Amino acid sequence: MNITPERSPFRSNRSPSQKGFILVTTLWILAMLSVAASFFALWTQRTITIAQTRQANIQGEIDMLSTQANIVYLLTTQRFTLGGLTVPDTSKNITPKKNDDDDDVSIFALGTEIALDDRPYFGHGKAVFALQDEGGLININLETKQTLSRLLGLLGVEAKLRAPLIAKLKDYIDLDDLHRVNGAESYHYKQHHLPPPTNRYLIHQMETKRVLGWAKQTQLWKNHQFRQVTHLLLAARPNINTAPSLVLQAAYNLSADNAERIIKTRESMPFYGFTKIFQVTSVYLNIDPLEENFFPSSFLRLTLWHTSARRMRQIHIQLMPNAENRKPWQIESNLEFELLPTYTEKFPHHAQTTLFTPTLPTKTQ
Repeated sequence: MNITPERSPFRSNRSPSQKGFILVTTLWILAMLSVAASFFALWTQRTITIAQTRQANIQGEIDMLSTQANIVYLLTTQRFTLGGLTVPDTSKNITPKKNDDDDDVSIFALGTEIALDDRPYFGHGKAVFALQDEGGLININLETKQTLSRLLGLLGVEAKLRAPLIAKLKDYIDLDDLHRVNGAESYHYKQHHLPPPTNRYLIHQMETKRVLGWAKQTQLWKNHQFRQVTHLLLAARPNINTAPSLVLQAAYNLSADNAERIIKTRESMPFYGFTKIFQVTSVYLNIDPLEENFFPSSFLRLTLWHTSARRMRQIHIQLMPNAENRKPWQIESNLEFELLPTYTEKFPHHAQTTLFTPTLPTKTQ
């Protein structure tokens, strides 16, 4: 008699193909869970990073506003010397007099000033700032053709294009409709389907892009080079003590080496006459004494950014200490754009004042 063995209750009735399908399905589910977990972890990390970045940007913005307020305070309460903007004398607990008419106040540098040559300084918290005396820049409305030509050359414009560009600029801002050689007036702009000349001085450096042919000179606008070394407000020659290297070369026809010698020398001993310049450069600057310019102007450019930022802010300030029924300063413009490498390439200085609390006291940190 044949006896059929009893089937174990734990023995599966599934075929091998069914078992394989279940195994593959299980592996797919595990893979999908793994991908989902990885995606969630990545999403969580990105969310945390974004939150941290936003928090840093908010704190950076607060630090920048605090720094701006302190700078405006200094500009409206302190005096200028040949070396820049003075700061309160904390060792004697006194504030230098602002009155420039006081005979006891000297224009010579104290050695503790905040320089006005666009060098970076630590501000409040994580903020960094730089002050540029706009009197140390080139006025493109009034500057001579020779200076403008040298400036365009230093900024990379071909020699054959410089004179035509300058002629078109002069035609754009003059009051008549007579065009210069290689210049352009209204009918030239009409032929190119462009707005006609304004026949007035430019009110912003970037307005030069509206001058026929200027917008095509892309090297002028890279890193805002042209805007960084020009202004539109002052008729005097650029201030020797605050002019950047390109301005010294263009306005005073100096070599790059001599311009750097001037910049290096004025860091410790600002200039107050052309004799010292001759001693440093061996070049005699044939400048009318009435055009000598060694003292800061009342027009300043304040640049602000913070250590986590990719953008910066430039604020143009006019000081008006004698204005009636108005603030002693005025914000002419407030612009924001990408943080330029010229500011990040230099390690910031420390202003000798307790108004700012830098977060990086030494370069090694």
